[in-house]
Amino acid sequence: MDHVTKKYQAIDSEMVLFNEEYYLSVIRLDISRLDTPVRESFFNRLFEFDSDDMELEIDVSEEHRGIWYLQLLVPHVLTLPEAARKRLERGKEQLDAHLAGQPATLSTSQLKGEDIYQYVKRYNPHLQVIG
Repeated sequence: MDHVTKKYQAIDSEMVLFNEEYYLSVIRLDISRLDTPVRESFFNRLFEFDSDDMELEIDVSEEHRGIWYLQLLVPHVLTLPEAARKRLERGKEQLDAHLAGQPATLSTSQLKGEDIYQYVKRYNPHLQVIG
C-alpha cells in the first residue's frame, strides 16, 4: 500500500510549515455553551471572513465534543517564516475585528508544540517531521 506522506516542520511553538505548501497555526474554540441557532450564526460569520493576509479553514470534526478548530493558513510560496508570522498576526487581528460584537464569548486556545503536531498527525498519519 502506498501511503501519502506529508511533511511537517515546526517553525516556532505556534506555527508550522505543512507539506511545504502552507504555514499553519491552529486555534481551538470551545463552542459547548452555544445553542444550535447561535452556533449556526457563528459558523456563518466565520465562513464570511475574508483576509488578504491569511486563509481560514473551519474544522468541525469534534463538534460532538463542543470543539471547533480554526486553521489559519498562509501560502508558503515566496513567503519567509517571519513574513508568514506577521501575516498570521494581522489575520488574527482582522478575525477578532470581524467577530467583534458576536453575542457569544468563546473560550479559545492556541495549539502549541506537541498539540499542533498531534492535531496535524490526526489527519496525516504518515507525517514526516523535517528538522
